[in-house]
Amino acid sequence: QDFLDGWLGLRELGATPPDRSSFRDFYHYDLDSAMRRETFLFVRHLIDENLSIRNFLDSEFTFVNKPLARHYGIDAPSGFEFQKVLLPDRRRGGLLGQASVLTLTANGVDTSPVVRGVWLLENLLGTPPSPPPPDVEPLDPDVRGAKTIRQQLDKHRSNPSCYDCHRKIDPLGFALENFDPIGGWRESYDRGAKIDASGELPGGKTFDDVEGLKSVLLDQPDQFAASVAKKLMAYAIGRHVEPTDRPHIDRIVNATGNDYRLRDVIVQVVLSEPFRNP
Repeated sequence: QDFLDGWLGLRELGATPPDRSSFRDFYHYDLDSAMRRETFLFVRHLIDENLSIRNFLDSEFTFVNKPLARHYGIDAPSGFEFQKVLLPDRRRGGLLGQASVLTLTANGVDTSPVVRGVWLLENLLGTPPSPPPPDVEPLDPDVRGAKTIRQQLDKHRSNPSCYDCHRKIDPLGFALENFDPIGGWRESYDRGAKIDASGELPGGKTFDDVEGLKSVLLDQPDQFAASVAKKLMAYAIGRHVEPTDRPHIDRIVNATGNDYRLRDVIVQVVLSEPFRNP
């Protein structure tokens, strides 16, 4: 639990409470606790069964109780306890479809592709963007002539100082725009504009929605495995992973083969030189 609080930022879940008038179910059904529980049980299961870390990006199952299943629009399990369920489609598979992550990366009222994109770069891909230049004004939600967040960010990227980072951030965030501030699915914004979740990554790969983004990310398993190994290493040794630790990260990834099973990754972290000789 402590590792997930640090890695995914789950300790921030609830720091910006969702709007009570718009998201009554969040409070009425205690979805906050259910969201946390889902992610914990999901990761615990990956460890217990030594399943591939690819499940973090896309998975055919998750753990839900009745309120969370209702929130996701899937068949509720029998009984009142959390149960493992197979997902009917790929929209919910993996961390990117879990309401805990989607809620903590929103502000309780609306969503931001920038916030979610930065979270994904920092926590899943291990490639945090550079801080914004000090002379660049923050994104104005009332940019004259802009009708959607996509148009607002298009204007923002017209600034050369903003372009390089936002071309990495924005496509990732837009892929998650179909999820509202508490992770419910939506096809359009409240004001009626249809959501466009498509994007193009800096390398030229394109996708139409969150399922397409997952497919692109799954094509780069080594990068993701290294990111997870770094997060586990930092937690295990109690310090930031330095460039000099890179050979150890590479050895951990190589030792887990092409399956990248989570418990194997943890074992390799414990066997590594930085852990045994801090």
